[in-house]
Amino acid sequence: MSLELFQRILDDLKQFSRKLKVMEMFNFGEPLCNLNLEKMVGMAKTADVAEKINVTTNGLLLTPARVDALVAAGIDIIRISLQGLDSETYMKMCGVKVDFDKFMGNLAYLYEYRGNCSIRMKIADIAIADLPDGEKRFKEIFGPIADTIFVEHILPIYAGVDYNNIEHSIYANAMNGRENVRQNEVHKVCYRPFYRLRVAPDGGVYAACCDAPNDIYFGSIYESNLKSIWKGVKRESFLKMQLRGERFKHPVCKDCILPNDITNEADILDPYAEEILKRL
Repeated sequence: MSLELFQRILDDLKQFSRKLKVMEMFNFGEPLCNLNLEKMVGMAKTADVAEKINVTTNGLLLTPARVDALVAAGIDIIRISLQGLDSETYMKMCGVKVDFDKFMGNLAYLYEYRGNCSIRMKIADIAIADLPDGEKRFKEIFGPIADTIFVEHILPIYAGVDYNNIEHSIYANAMNGRENVRQNEVHKVCYRPFYRLRVAPDGGVYAACCDAPNDIYFGSIYESNLKSIWKGVKRESFLKMQLRGERFKHPVCKDCILPNDITNEADILDPYAEEILKRL
């Protein structure tokens, strides 16, 4: 994303009556590949349009210099998405050779010089499933250099992924994770588009609801401002469709399982659908 487009986003956000609760400085791919990331964080902090500015990264491109720059820019939360507890696991999971000692050194530096930034580390359950006492080892290794740690269940939910070409043991563990989630309820209303919005590098504005690169398109920031898009007919029609319980007829939503993976009870909108629909 160009700095010009990012500045346009910040200018648009100033038109809202309240700050964003969270601005997430990433989408698909690795955010540290963006050499303007630190500058963008600083621009967002100066604009004062969000309560928190977060980033999720695999951490492999972190260096002391980039840590210092991100902290100085005012980043609030850095999440490190881990794929293993050693170089061998990274090679198996990602096909990438990682100097694990150097990686750990950079993460330790991040924690020591984090300032007011919260460091949160998560690991995929399938990365530790075959290790004796994998979760215990994860906590022992990363607990001392993180403010919070978490084991994340890997679920086969992403569009455009050919799961048949994934190594069998990894896929089997992912499916095991899906079975362990036990989706006991199927929710009619997807909560995600009610509070999320994504601006793509080309200026396209999306619902950011199904974690697909191109999900529900609401418009372009080059044709309308973000507030108008947020309150616009396309988004309102999409929300009303959800509230009427029609997502199972929608070409994108009908096969999506994300609405059933509720992580917070307050996100269950089904009991309030009729009331919210009247308000819209």
